Amino acid sequence: MTTAFSGFGKDLIQYYIQLEENNNREWFHAHRAMYDVNVAIPLKKLAEDLSVNYGPIKIFRPYRNVRFWPDLPPLNEHASLTANAEANSAYYLRIDADGMLLGAGNWQPSKAQLTQFRVIASTDSGAQAIRSVLAKVQAHGFELSTDNALKSAPRGYAKDNPNIGLLRLRSLSLSAHFAPGPWLYSSDCLTKVLLGWQTLTPWIQWLRSHLPPE
Repeated sequence: MTTAFSGFGKDLIQYYIQLEENNNREWFHAHRAMYDVNVAIPLKKLAEDLSVNYGPIKIFRPYRNVRFWPDLPPLNEHASLTANAEANSAYYLRIDADGMLLGAGNWQPSKAQLTQFRVIASTDSGAQAIRSVLAKVQAHGFELSTDNALKSAPRGYAKDNPNIGLLRLRSLSLSAHFAPGPWLYSSDCLTKVLLGWQTLTPWIQWLRSHLPPE
């Protein structure tokens, strides 16, 4: 396959380190060329290549929506995109000063989706099926998001339910972080993304086949 993407710019990490120290619109406009060459243009080419198998792709803007977060700096200190969004689930990629994060799943499931997930996870057979899919993905270094999990059992479920770990989840996503290396600046980055998303696909497929679309 002929690819448009040949890696991110060699100053990508330096750009984000400097942005963290100078997060304001004036600095960004003065360094727009650095952003375009090292981040924006390569990211667009990467999205073009990924769209062949994972379209459509959504690239997020560098600006934060300060209408909702007026106290935060105006610029995102990372670049990110989502792919193949459907039924509240999607593949995800983020690039920043620490390297790359790949993920997939349902970050904010609807009430109906979370309710159905818990119905399935509350039974031994359902929980076993979920854990089987998760184990295949986690074997490759991807971890389930538990940062916003409930502290206790959700309403209607016993605290001593043997599947309480699954029942407490509020985000149904997995992710893995990759420290920067030479791969980031070559087409090897595309290969890493494709392999990572391929690994995550069984989880996406399980979510879309077992949970309601909204």
